[in-house]
Amino acid sequence: MASKNLRLIKTLWGIEEPISASLFLDIRNEGYHGVEVIRLAYLFDRDNLVNSLNAAGLSLVCQIHTSGGYLDNGEYIYCGSDSVEDHKQDFRTQLLEAKDLLSQVDMGGFINVHAGVDAWTLDESVDFLSFALDEIEELRKSEKDLIVTIETHRQRLFGSPFQARELISKLHSIEKIQSLKLNADLSHWYCACERVFNKEKEPDTNWWPGLLKSVADRCHYIHARFGWAQGPQMADPSAKECEVDREVQLETWKILITEQLDRDDKRDVYCCPEYGPSPYLATLPHSQEPVASLTKAVKYTKNSLEKLYSEL
Repeated sequence: MASKNLRLIKTLWGIEEPISASLFLDIRNEGYHGVEVIRLAYLFDRDNLVNSLNAAGLSLVCQIHTSGGYLDNGEYIYCGSDSVEDHKQDFRTQLLEAKDLLSQVDMGGFINVHAGVDAWTLDESVDFLSFALDEIEELRKSEKDLIVTIETHRQRLFGSPFQARELISKLHSIEKIQSLKLNADLSHWYCACERVFNKEKEPDTNWWPGLLKSVADRCHYIHARFGWAQGPQMADPSAKECEVDREVQLETWKILITEQLDRDDKRDVYCCPEYGPSPYLATLPHSQEPVASLTKAVKYTKNSLEKLYSEL
């Protein structure tokens, strides 16, 4: 295997402290290489974000939400349209915006995209993806190191494994597949399909190994969150009752990481132990008190990733 580093990214999702050099120095001292932010982090206070990143020596992952990423009467709009054309034009706008922002970050970074709409037909999905991949490749003519990943995320194009399988097959047939890079956030698939896929057990033995290999071949980033059949994140992944699903997911991450280590390139392996606050983190009725510690879930998963990587 090639000698590559594990680069841990910390999401600012769930962190209430304002962006500052002090916050980012603390994150670096926790052992993180960079942070991942949504558009609001640079839409209103770009200079502060850039200065804080550079002061702390952190890289940046820009998370784009096509046809979203803005406030409307104080409400965050995640996906404000189902029009393919709206998503195309917004992708172009946000791609250029993020590319320009990354050029100001001393440690660089990359772009991660929640792309499109799950309700689109296959033809609509392929139309958008073809456009998006062409836009990325056009930028790479002048920014050859630019990495843009498409996330496997519910409500979006790769919202389920079976959508992903159809899209990957179609991109193969039109010779667009070489440009596709994925962020594997497989916790979304587990709750969408109400099971953690296990290549050793029915009903997943016939289809999951092949699709996982296809995802691994295109995986350039991992949102490593322990999910389960009824939700995208375990409240406390260290719990004994989580052990079986946890071990299956560690084996899946091992496959994704090993594929990246075996590639004949110099890119390190990027993982984010991404957990979110309520409603991702379960809360008690009425009081809305969290049932577990978000900080502890992130730390446990970070430690699990580091241990897994050291064993590889």
